[in-house]
Amino acid sequence: MKTVAASSSLFLYLLLSISLAGCTAVGTLNPDASPPTPALFPGDSTSAAACPVTEPVWAKPPEDPAVDGAPAFGYYFLNQDRSMWASAWWMEAEDYQLSAGEEGIKVGWFRPEGIPLEISGQRLDGEAPPLDAHVPCCYPTRFQSSGLIFPTQGCWQVAAKAGESELSFVIWVAP
Repeated sequence: MKTVAASSSLFLYLLLSISLAGCTAVGTLNPDASPPTPALFPGDSTSAAACPVTEPVWAKPPEDPAVDGAPAFGYYFLNQDRSMWASAWWMEAEDYQLSAGEEGIKVGWFRPEGIPLEISGQRLDGEAPPLDAHVPCCYPTRFQSSGLIFPTQGCWQVAAKAGESELSFVIWVAP
């Protein structure tokens, strides 16, 4: 009986030794080496935590005859001189998530009066086709509507220009 137990123990020892042989490290550890710096945006990240989202401002937009009723406070992205505003209404909607897909999202803008609005966007954390921006022509006042379609989820930078005024912000787009 002792021989069977000894043989089993020897067998387990050999099996364990063989399996651990493949786990040895190559090279030596340098205790003075600093850890590698992680990339801010890895190749194809899907982590909202890695996206440096621009915080919108709770503000009252300018009065505009193209907008029904008196201006009301809401969330907006603003440039430094407040010549350009982009609504961030989805921040107020608790059950709404900004999502990628063909449906897109409506965004209202305030820009210098009557100046054409140009909108572009790119994904910061991976490869993706550019943002598809639909900007109707010829709004004569400061207000301008738009439709933005994000082709993929991820961290997106949206840039807008109207004449000399510019506005840029970063948002997270869910799947």
